Amino acid sequence: MTSVFAAYDKPLFEEYETTLKSVNNNRAVIDDSPSIVVGSGGIVMYLFENEESMITARATVVSKNGTDAVLELTPFDTLVQKNFPRMSVTPKEGDIVKLNYLYNRSLLVTPNYESFKKITDFFVDIEWIHPDIAAAFLAKRYIPNPDKKSFVELCNINMTGLITFNINNMGYFVDCTSFKVVKAFKIPVEGEEIVLPFYSRISDNVKTSPLVVIGNKNIENYGEYYRLLLGLK
Repeated sequence: MTSVFAAYDKPLFEEYETTLKSVNNNRAVIDDSPSIVVGSGGIVMYLFENEESMITARATVVSKNGTDAVLELTPFDTLVQKNFPRMSVTPKEGDIVKLNYLYNRSLLVTPNYESFKKITDFFVDIEWIHPDIAAAFLAKRYIPNPDKKSFVELCNINMTGLITFNINNMGYFVDCTSFKVVKAFKIPVEGEEIVLPFYSRISDNVKTSPLVVIGNKNIENYGEYYRLLLGLK
């Protein structure tokens, strides 16, 4: 667990590349490594003879035992173009796997500006998607209580692999696909103000639709809401 006290200017997550040892339906096996974390995500790539490549699936680490790591394979639909046919290429033994894919970019969810500033000043190697972008997305769709589906869509739109949540005196790096915590760090509580649903300069515009009677309610407790969303105790 990392303790925040000075700027961290090294890559926090190194992209890890290997090949598929075997594939069985939506499960694949790769060699295990200390660099692999359960819950982390990546992509499977098919390499053509001309050395061009294409992404054939998402990959999420579901287990590891020191020798092998098991991946769950799901469709990669981030870059789907509906006007073109899909290529019928599926993952197979020998295909390339890249884990920690797009982990150099992250959405950021904090309760106030002080925490936002502290985290972005510390992890200088990460490209942070400004929370105003996320808030504008939620405001347009009248979503004052973003759920997993909303965050996954935000990740896809902004081509990010991580969401970083600041809850109480802790920070959590969460994989966009599995929604599992892949790394946690301590951060002293900064500021007393709590902005809902999270800090941004336009959070006041994130409201429920006046036409909705039941459904998208405002968040009442920032910490409790996001701890429940992440399944934290």
